[in-house]
Amino acid sequence: YLLAALPAALCFFLTFSKGGWLLGLPASLLALGLLAGGRTRRITLGLTVAAFVVLVPLATTARLRSLFSLQGTSFLRVKLWEAAWDMGRDHPLWGVGLDNFLYQYPRYMRPDAASEPNLSHPHNLLLDFWLRLGVPGLLAFVWVQVAFFRQALTVWRRRSDPLLWTVGVGLAAGMVASLAHGLVDMTFFVPELAALCGLMLGFVRRLEAVMPGEMENR
Repeated sequence: YLLAALPAALCFFLTFSKGGWLLGLPASLLALGLLAGGRTRRITLGLTVAAFVVLVPLATTARLRSLFSLQGTSFLRVKLWEAAWDMGRDHPLWGVGLDNFLYQYPRYMRPDAASEPNLSHPHNLLLDFWLRLGVPGLLAFVWVQVAFFRQALTVWRRRSDPLLWTVGVGLAAGMVASLAHGLVDMTFFVPELAALCGLMLGFVRRLEAVMPGEMENR
């Protein structure tokens, strides 16, 4: 697993994804530490601090400086969310439909965000589900997440099989990373992300079904 994690970590670093760096990775590490406890908690906390230390020399790069620029990504995202909120208020129940954000957005785009006119999603998972699928879709998303974490916590409480327990903790941390990153980016509505989400949902459901409970071990 370590051999697989090293090239994956390098690729993740080279993406220069600020949402992944500042939200997804720290959230997943902290979730791992919280669920695993003991020495793992100290290790993940140390890795989180180390990750931010590694980013310090990159603070002067254009990519990270844009976080604080009035024309940078952060500023544009806020304007995008304002426009998406207005779009949702005009279509509160059913949203604008699948893949229609791109065509509706120019009507709501702020003039000072005109440098990015061709955006196909609002870069926020809650706004994305609401605008694509309306209130029913947003409620379905919340229901799926509640079901996932209920099942993941069921697996977490069962320590009868250490390997399956470890897989369950990893799946929970992976979903936390997806949700954290999804606060500022796409998290579901492309084939690979939807497939990954489906796999995590399926795996944790299967773990809950096959992992022996505490009462079964007595």
